[in-house]
Amino acid sequence: MILYGKPVAEKIYKKLKFGKPLALAVVLIGEDPVNLAYVHAKEKKAKRFGVKFRLFHLPGIASERQISELINNLNRNKFINGIIVQLPLPESIDTEKILRLISPEKDIDGFSGDFTAPTAQAILEILEFYEINFQNKKIVIVGYGRLVGKPLADLLRKKGAQPIICTSNSDIATETTDADIIISATGTASLIKSEMVSEKAVVIDAGTAESHGKIRGDVDPLIFKKVRAYTPTPGGVGPVTVACLMRNLVEAAG
Repeated sequence: MILYGKPVAEKIYKKLKFGKPLALAVVLIGEDPVNLAYVHAKEKKAKRFGVKFRLFHLPGIASERQISELINNLNRNKFINGIIVQLPLPESIDTEKILRLISPEKDIDGFSGDFTAPTAQAILEILEFYEINFQNKKIVIVGYGRLVGKPLADLLRKKGAQPIICTSNSDIATETTDADIIISATGTASLIKSEMVSEKAVVIDAGTAESHGKIRGDVDPLIFKKVRAYTPTPGGVGPVTVACLMRNLVEAAG
């Protein structure tokens, strides 16, 4: 079974009320193709609902001070309802320092804890929509990043699940071969291969990377012929993530 994200996203949009003027600010550093694709998707949906989309695109050589000043200005701008800093940032930038600058009431990516992280929430929305039970199941999360792995693990624990976290390549196959649900979010193309999963597995691909000029997921396409269900890349987790982000924006605007 293919777990398409579009019907899940549309269900979320139908419940949202875009009654008041909204503005979303996105800070993008550099020209990473994956980041550019994500920003384009957010812009497209924002315009669909009449949300003012303001992109602040700085060069890859932008200094930490420049980025900090930009975020502080956006924090003070009463016409901006939500702020996103597209990750990852260049290695020369202290990511944690930058993210901490975002006002909690405008931090719709959920780093401050006022909002639920959109991708983590999107994965739960997909499981619920397709009636995939995760209680008393072996759930393996591959990757423990701030955008997906960590907040998703926290959400699952709150719902009574006990996910297993894999952060090193040597542990992955050991845990995934008998897993009921596998969620990968590393940004390493084709990391999860067919021999690493069983026929009963539900595979959620929440990772993206650029490979040979195309956007690829963490999951090798050969898996799709084997497993019980999977999210495609693109068209799986991504659209639902954007929908959850828009829901956070509406909530941020009050």
